[in-house]
Amino acid sequence: MVAMIGGDHSCHLLPLLDYALIRKNPKVFIGFSDITVLNVAIWKETGLVTFNGPALLTDFAEYPKMFEYTERYMLKALCEASPIGVIEPSTWWTEEFLDWAQQEDLKRPRARYNSAGWAWLRGGVAEGVLVGGCLESLGHLRGTEFWPEWQEAIMFFETSEGPPSPERVDSILMDYENMGVLQRLKGLIVGRPMRYTEEEKQQLREVVLERTRGYTFPIVTDMDFGHTSPQFTVPIGCRARIDAEHQRFEVIDAAVE
Repeated sequence: MVAMIGGDHSCHLLPLLDYALIRKNPKVFIGFSDITVLNVAIWKETGLVTFNGPALLTDFAEYPKMFEYTERYMLKALCEASPIGVIEPSTWWTEEFLDWAQQEDLKRPRARYNSAGWAWLRGGVAEGVLVGGCLESLGHLRGTEFWPEWQEAIMFFETSEGPPSPERVDSILMDYENMGVLQRLKGLIVGRPMRYTEEEKQQLREVVLERTRGYTFPIVTDMDFGHTSPQFTVPIGCRARIDAEHQRFEVIDAAVE
C-alpha cells in the first residue's frame, strides 16, 4: 500500500484498525509526513516493518518521472530480500513546489540545487533499530499505546513543509529529553529541513547538538529523507549502523522476506 499524500488526520484511523488482521496479512506500507502516525503505530502493534518513503502524488507522479535516487532506494527496500546496505548522499536536492492544481508541474522538471552532503555532527559508531518520521506527526502518538519504547533505537526525524522553526524543534526535543527518550537512543539522524534558510539550517544543527550534549551517540543531519527530494526509504523496525569516522550509514537488516 502506497500513501497518496500526507495531511494531519491519520490519528483518526488508529482506533479503527484491526492490528491482529494486519499482522496476519503483512503488506508493504509506505509513505511519509502524516503517514508517520500509521507507520509507527502499525510497527509498534504488529512488529511488521513499515516504510518512511515516497508517496504517490509527491514522488511517483514526479514529472517527467520519479527521481532515480528515490526509486533506487525504494526498490532496494521493498523488492529485495536483503539489506539495503550503504546509503550514499544524493549529489543534488530540491524543495521547489510547482502547483499541481495549475498543472505547473507538467511544464518542466523542478529546479535542482547542488548538495554539500550530509553533516556529521558527532562522531562514533552505533547500531540500533530505526524508529521515527515527521517530527510534528510523531506528536500525535505521545501518551498513547502506540508510542514506541525507543530503547536501543536510532531515531530519525525530519520536519514538515510548515515549517516549524528551529526554536519549535528545540522545544520538542526538550520534551523528549524530559520524557527520557534521548537517554534510550543509540544514534540520531535528521532529514534535510524544507524551506529553511542556510542560517536556520545552522541553527537547527546547533539545537540538535545542544539538546543532546549530555549524550555520546553519533548524529548525522541534512540527510536525504523527508519533505525535500529526492529521498531514500527508511525501513522502520530494521537495524542500521552509523559509522561517523568513515561517514558511512547503512541499513543492515532486510526489510522484506
